[in-house]
Amino acid sequence: MAPKPVATSRRIDILPARPRPMVSVAVAVTRRGESLFRYSAAGGDEQRWTGTVEAESVDTALLDVIARVREASSAERLRFLLHVPPRSVLWAMRDEVTLLMPGVWIERPRLSDEKLVRRAFAGLRQASPADPVCVATDGSVRGKFTGYGWLASTGEYGLQGFRHSTKLIGPKVVLVAELRAIGAAVQKLRGHEITVLSDSKLAVAMVQRWMAGEDVLPEGYSAYRTSGKTPGLVRAQRMIHEDRDRITPVWVKGHQGEPLNEGADALARVASRFALGDNTLDGAEYHRRAQDLAETFAREFNRKRTA
Repeated sequence: MAPKPVATSRRIDILPARPRPMVSVAVAVTRRGESLFRYSAAGGDEQRWTGTVEAESVDTALLDVIARVREASSAERLRFLLHVPPRSVLWAMRDEVTLLMPGVWIERPRLSDEKLVRRAFAGLRQASPADPVCVATDGSVRGKFTGYGWLASTGEYGLQGFRHSTKLIGPKVVLVAELRAIGAAVQKLRGHEITVLSDSKLAVAMVQRWMAGEDVLPEGYSAYRTSGKTPGLVRAQRMIHEDRDRITPVWVKGHQGEPLNEGADALARVASRFALGDNTLDGAEYHRRAQDLAETFAREFNRKRTA
């Protein structure tokens, strides 16, 4: 009787898929002219890229930097960490960026990315120390709504309005608004020698204490958030201490016709009005008015300085 056939095992030449590592890259840019930006990007394993790009705005400059780093890097998957405002068009284009540049993602930095972000900004300063800049800051409080604004001699500016909670920030609401303005200005202007003009003696004193390494915050300000995010003034405190050699806080008397100070005050008041829901300010008018104020007061400051 013939033996029954027995199936033989066949060799399978299939290997398990190997995960492709994700490399995080923090990017910092600073304006060096009307359409020229200097950049510094820092990745893992002490990787660093620096250079300049010509672009119409910070957003387009960042896209150019991402493309350059992607081309120069051997990594297949890159996670770019960008410090740009929530209203930046880059966040609306996030999916398009991934489609146009496969393997690329853009995200806001997390707390765990702080070291990488610091390296990017440090590289920016080392690559090309930027010109000195003066910046004035101010805050505005209307009931339960706060606004802050800052205006630099370069014409750069920022403002934000929001509803505040004294349970989180404590009773020193005006001081917190002023410090938030200073923190936002310093973050935007990192790489410059910055002279900060403030009409709040309390804010100037607090910044000086931060520069000296003191771990202090305004009375009642909570250093913890249930969301797990690092509170704004805690980030500002760390950043100002790190950049202490490039920051000079100066008290100026308010409402004395100093253009940058008057401009910052006007921006802060517009921000608090918008947050309160002023029906004469829709989104387009809010941004148009802010830009007009910044251009007018910065121009007057530079006219007086060169006169």
